[in-house]
Amino acid sequence: MTSILSGCPRKYEIESSRYREILVNLYMFYLGGNAGKSNIEVHDIQFVAANTPEEAWPTLKKAWFGDKNKVHLDGYTHITWVDGYSVSLEDTPASDPQKLFFVNVGAYRPDTLAELHEFGLFVAEDAKQARKQALSRLLSGAAQQHKDNLKDVDNCLLLDKVGDSYLHLTPMTEGQLDRPAWQGYQPI
Repeated sequence: MTSILSGCPRKYEIESSRYREILVNLYMFYLGGNAGKSNIEVHDIQFVAANTPEEAWPTLKKAWFGDKNKVHLDGYTHITWVDGYSVSLEDTPASDPQKLFFVNVGAYRPDTLAELHEFGLFVAEDAKQARKQALSRLLSGAAQQHKDNLKDVDNCLLLDKVGDSYLHLTPMTEGQLDRPAWQGYQPI
């Protein structure tokens, strides 16, 4: 049984002859760890719909491409607002042409060997628009800026992260970009 209240899917489970309410949140996780023969730590981003960050840990560990015993959480954020839109999960598909994209931009600086990265979430009608927004806002002062990964978050979430819940964007001019809710080192 599911119902919608305040844009958040509410799922109910029978527990000791009573209903227990479960709220589902959309999280973006920044993972780090070892990947086989890597000499330095590698990172990945994962999106998970969960009640709490801790509830997502088994899903994150399963999704990690490297050594599952050496994966850790470097940070996470609860995604609620992006580019003038509130972000929510609902039981029905979205009909708005605007979509949420995750874009990872890479660039270089002449004084360091390492490639620089910055990523963000962008609301756009298509990947081309999202890429253009990202390139104008991320790593704008660095040399040889380029797109590394463009991922349609809506499609990612519809695969297996939210089951029958869909990502919705609702215009909301007054809001602010979600900052990291937690940063540090947490083995999972």
